[in-house]
Parts: sequence; structure tokens; C-alpha cells
Amino acid sequence: MTRKAAAGRGPRGARKAPARNRRTSKPQPRRAPARPAAPPRRTALTGRAAILALALAFVIVAIALPFKIWLSQRGDLSSLNAQIRRAQERVAELHAQDQKWNDPAYIAAQAHKRLHYVMPGQSNRVVLGPKPTHRQQAIAAAIAHPAAPPVSDGPWYSQLWQSMQTAGDPAANRSGQS
Repeated sequence: MTRKAAAGRGPRGARKAPARNRRTSKPQPRRAPARPAAPPRRTALTGRAAILALALAFVIVAIALPFKIWLSQRGDLSSLNAQIRRAQERVAELHAQDQKWNDPAYIAAQAHKRLHYVMPGQSNRVVLGPKPTHRQQAIAAAIAHPAAPPVSDGPWYSQLWQSMQTAGDPAANRSGQS
């Protein structure tokens, strides 16, 4: 029985063809040494950086409008608070004025000032034209409240006679105008 050898060889036979991986005695041509390659040019913006910049831009845009609205609402709130303070001050002024109108003396003073009412025995003068100076106001006050001549406590006819004498006396009239 003959045994077959593996891979085409005889059991103890010599090789007939050279092995494929056998080196030859010829030297292989030498390659030129590879030049060191220049480092690859790196761009300032890499892909990750571009995505990050894009994401930040979207976040900024998404926050900008609500922030603007928030700022305008804060401004509106401060102006409304100022209006509320002014309204409260006005209410306090009106309340104080209302309290003044409960005083009869204030009512009498306002009736005299605004409506030119006078109490019995007083005289009223209204001056039209420019506002009087301080000196003119002092003179008007002296005329409005002259020193009354002494009145006797006698009967009515004696008081009437005394009043006619005072009215006809030019010296008494001038003394009240000074």
C-alpha cells in the first residue's frame, strides 16, 4: 500500500519546485527613504467646534427674545410702580384736603378767597389788573381794616350824629388811608 504524501510531495522525495516564500539571493531594489510628511494642515474650526458654535448660537437666539421681553416687562413694572406711588400720594393729598373742608374756619376762608364773600361788617375790594406788589398789599390791608373811631355807648341818635361827624371830617378819613 502506498501512502500518499500531503501537498503533492512524495513521502520522502525531494522537492522539485522552489518554495514560494523562499528568499532569493538577489538583493531587492532599495527604496528611497520616505520624506517626513508635513503635518496635516489643521483648520481653526474643526467639526466638533463647528457643532458647538452652532449649538451656542441656537441657545443664544432661543434666550435672546425671552430676555428682551423680560427686560421690557421689568421696565413696565417699574413705571407702573411709579404711577402707583404718585396715585397714592395724590390720594393722601385729597384725603388731607377733605379733612380741611371739615373745618368751618377753612370753609369761611375759602368762601372769602374764591367767592369774595365777606362777613357782616367787613368790606370787600377786588383789584383787577396785574398782581399787586408787597407794598400795595400792605396798603390794601390797612384800608380794609382801618382803626375804628371810638363809638359812644349812648342812644342811637347820638351814635348816628357821631358817625356823620366822622364821615365829614377830612382828617379822620386821611388817617384811615395812611
